[in-house]
Amino acid sequence: KKFNFFGENSEFRAGAYAITCSKISIGNNVIIRPNTMLFADPRKGNGYIIIEDNVMIGSGVHIYVANHKFDLNNIDIINQGHYEAEDVILKQGCWIGANSIILPGITIGKNSVIGAGSIVTKDIPDRVIAVGNPAKIIKTLE
Repeated sequence: KKFNFFGENSEFRAGAYAITCSKISIGNNVIIRPNTMLFADPRKGNGYIIIEDNVMIGSGVHIYVANHKFDLNNIDIINQGHYEAEDVILKQGCWIGANSIILPGITIGKNSVIGAGSIVTKDIPDRVIAVGNPAKIIKTLE
């Protein structure tokens, strides 16, 4: 009931963690495995996490919608606040491998695969496999 939307047959397994559930939508038939952390933004405005239908999220995945500011030389980073939040969208049927990190503003395309341990810094199109740090496309799925 805390989520913005939580679809039928979806599983948010024990040990998974979410902040600001009111800005997180989980579609139908979604699996979110243990130790996954979803960090939506509690501030007004952007910062939503949208997970469409039939998405698989492996253990230990982290999804962030905002990042700390760090560009002011005369102020410690801890005191600089955060950049404006950007939504993250996981399109229908994608699979996010264990221990991957999805950074703010990213869209993962329909039926795409993110290899385990990848750090996604740019949008990923539909039907590809992307792996690494930063994640790069290694294969198109036919």
